[in-house]
Amino acid sequence: MMLKRGDMNAFDVLYARHWSAMYQTAWYLLRDESVCMDIVQDIFTWLWEKREQLDIQTVPAYLRTAVRFKVANYIQAGKIREDFYEELSKLTISAGSGPQELLELNDLKTIIQEAVNGLPEKCREIFLLSRDGQLTNQQIADLLDISLKTVEAQKTIAMKRIRAAVEPHLLALLIIPFVTSYH
Repeated sequence: MMLKRGDMNAFDVLYARHWSAMYQTAWYLLRDESVCMDIVQDIFTWLWEKREQLDIQTVPAYLRTAVRFKVANYIQAGKIREDFYEELSKLTISAGSGPQELLELNDLKTIIQEAVNGLPEKCREIFLLSRDGQLTNQQIADLLDISLKTVEAQKTIAMKRIRAAVEPHLLALLIIPFVTSYH
């Protein structure tokens, strides 16, 4: 492999061929442009630095796995955006998905729904007004005649409980093969 010998042109071709698919996979999972760019850059930097020790048989599969592990590490480090778990509950399956992907997504949605259903009544109401009603914190406070701080506190409680319910199952999300495929 020319990359192993330090051929910068081979690295440039590898980067040009795969960065977009890697970014799309990270974006699908995290929805954060800057974090996704960092993840892809970190992988390519690591790939260049370790090129002499690597024995990659299937480049697309290797890079797809690298993205998933980086995303998993990012999630496990607790660095994800506050609305990440809300977005998880809105995921849809792509047209080419098979029965396994449908089951996995339905399982994840069930876990989220059970966590939402287990919230205290007022907390659940505030969370649903935010997620499903797309209302701002101020709109929710005005609608329910409560303080803005109460809305923020209740949303924080909701997100912590949903996060606690979902985190043990996030690796399954990263394995779901309906993310962008590599060519």
